[in-house]
Amino acid sequence: PAVAGYIIFAGGGHAVAELTAELRERAGIPLLIGSDLERGAGQQFEGLTGAPPLAALGALRDESAIRHVASLSAREARSVGVNWIYSPVCDLDVTPENPIVGTRSFGGEPQRVGEQVFAWIRACQEQGVLACAKHFPGHGRTTGDSHATLAVVHASRQVLVAEGLVPFRAALNDE
Repeated sequence: PAVAGYIIFAGGGHAVAELTAELRERAGIPLLIGSDLERGAGQQFEGLTGAPPLAALGALRDESAIRHVASLSAREARSVGVNWIYSPVCDLDVTPENPIVGTRSFGGEPQRVGEQVFAWIRACQEQGVLACAKHFPGHGRTTGDSHATLAVVHASRQVLVAEGLVPFRAALNDE
């Protein structure tokens, strides 16, 4: 069976570009090559540009700044062969005890976060890179670390639909 995708977590920009080119050549089919780039391509790849956390960008309330950072992240990702950015975090930062979301989120206001999520995704797509709306159905109301345990959302369906799912609907441009 053929491999259809890879995730890359670290390396120098030049080395990553060589690796992704080799992977594509050997596969002989189009590949999805992703990386966790919530804070820019420099988050994973040496020599590329790092970015502030989404909370800092969200606090600016400036969609042009969000589009600029997302566009730069996507261009740099594409320059090293990454065509799928695992970002933006669409979770609402609404539970102070949450060990996962925090500054990774644009904030806690559903509509505003949705607008910022949409701006990020659109900017990536305009650069020919896929984005990933994380972490459906929402990790912002959990108190467990999903890297170590099953995270459970303790909220009513009404709250999830009215608040928690708003950024995910915006990610789909389905407001």
